[in-house]
Amino acid sequence: MKPIYKVLIVDDDMLNLEILEEILMDFCDVKTANSGDEALDLLPKYMPDLILLDIMMPGMDGYEVCKKVRSDDRFCFVKIILVSGKAMLEERLEGYQAGADDYITKPFVDEELEAKVKVFLKLKRSEEVDRIKGDFLRIFSHETRTPLNGILLSTQLLLDDKTLSNDAMDYINVIDESGRRLLDFVKKTTFLCDLKGGLELKYTDEPVKMHVNNAIANLQKKAKQNNNSFKVKIPDNLEAKADWGILFQVISYILDNAVNYSPKNDDIFVTAKIEDGYCVISISDNGDGIKPEWINKIFNEFAIRDIMHHQKGLGLSLAISRHVMELHGGSIEVDSTPGKGAIFSLNLPV
Repeated sequence: MKPIYKVLIVDDDMLNLEILEEILMDFCDVKTANSGDEALDLLPKYMPDLILLDIMMPGMDGYEVCKKVRSDDRFCFVKIILVSGKAMLEERLEGYQAGADDYITKPFVDEELEAKVKVFLKLKRSEEVDRIKGDFLRIFSHETRTPLNGILLSTQLLLDDKTLSNDAMDYINVIDESGRRLLDFVKKTTFLCDLKGGLELKYTDEPVKMHVNNAIANLQKKAKQNNNSFKVKIPDNLEAKADWGILFQVISYILDNAVNYSPKNDDIFVTAKIEDGYCVISISDNGDGIKPEWINKIFNEFAIRDIMHHQKGLGLSLAISRHVMELHGGSIEVDSTPGKGAIFSLNLPV
């Protein structure tokens, strides 16, 4: 079977090239270069997954080769391991600053070198797959938002048409609800990609109660359909420093979850207080609760599909909530007993 990984070995010592090639050839396709210039010339033609790079070479040394590779976006996922007889901390740090992923000193143990190469090859593929998934989700989100808005605008116009039959109205409502769920998924997917890509927070000190009440106001129509009421117990003067633009979204997600799974004619409780250096915002419902084996899984992306409770759309909502809270230096926790509801707590450093 043809090896699926490609490794470029760069060293001016032919014996070293032969030794390294022999170690790796069983699980890699290997090419060699005996100078920095030859390696850079070979790089765009061969497109290796990993480079084993000697530092001390005549002409262009390994540090300079490393910098040139890192300056080219085409090779952003290529892993670089420096192989050198230099063992001083300053020399290793110089290698990392040049863009190397790891450093191994000569003489090396064959098994250690092989293990490191395998780890970085797998890491490289994993990063590429994550990038592909992220790019796909961004393209999907961008390309579907406009047609979905067109569909929803059309359904609203049709729903205002009093001449349509009840059956026709039912079908249009199905289209409208399905379109809104898909648009909601698109928005959450885009939001999650932005969070994982690194989002800069814009902090402001604002009243917690004001944002909770605003989120509740957006859900009143939905809550009335089930005759649910919100019981809010938050001090008027309680303020917290956060990026309220995105934290408001998290509060809305958890409140919406509580509405979705609260029994009819039941209350949803929202509290906030300062406790052990955190502003703790808690939202509780009296629904079916969450099974203990799922407590540690529900905040992972797309992990909710098989859960009996807290499943409609929450696969992304809870993952987003976790990322937002961690970005603030806080956390989100859930306490739940099956049959007795769930309490979600947002812990925000003060």
